[in-house]
Amino acid sequence: MSTDGDRVANTYRNAVVGATTNPVVPDPDEIDEEFAEGANRAIAAAADLVRDLIGAHQSAVAIVVSGDWSSMRKHFSMSPKYAAWAEYRTPAVGVGIHTLVLEQPGPVRLTQAELEAHPMWLGFGTERAAHPPMRGWLAAPIRDDDGRTWGLVQLSDRYEGDFTAADEERLVRFVDLLALTLGSLWAVRNARKAAAGRE
Repeated sequence: MSTDGDRVANTYRNAVVGATTNPVVPDPDEIDEEFAEGANRAIAAAADLVRDLIGAHQSAVAIVVSGDWSSMRKHFSMSPKYAAWAEYRTPAVGVGIHTLVLEQPGPVRLTQAELEAHPMWLGFGTERAAHPPMRGWLAAPIRDDDGRTWGLVQLSDRYEGDFTAADEERLVRFVDLLALTLGSLWAVRNARKAAAGRE
């Protein structure tokens, strides 16, 4: 956990993740580890930047390749309003409303009432008493031009009012840039692997 002025950040680091049919790299070497570290830096920066861009108290960016939540990497950025949850560490497991985003072609924007009324909303399940509360939800899948789904970006508790259509448009553009970044990191990893294989 790190605190940087007006923000509280949490990073979950699990297994090395890559965009393959089997998303967990089975025997990560130095090249895989460098890819993973690059991906970690990208999603950490993205969580802070998207919260500032949209203007919300909470944001989270997760890499969930091929729907494998066991190898998820996730970064939270929260304003001081949520400082009480700075040590929260339980990662999502891919049930409920999270899975909706990964199945959608585009963003999902819900008020708090719409979120709680949604049939996939589970109210944090067994984490109900520990999870940071939400106030509205704006989320989008991270999907590259090849149709590969890298994960999702989500925000909650807009500074003023509910999330807007303009917020949704900004999020889509931001997520496109993040997908390009992750795809580029993966392409470099693959090129380095291929070069190493020819030596």
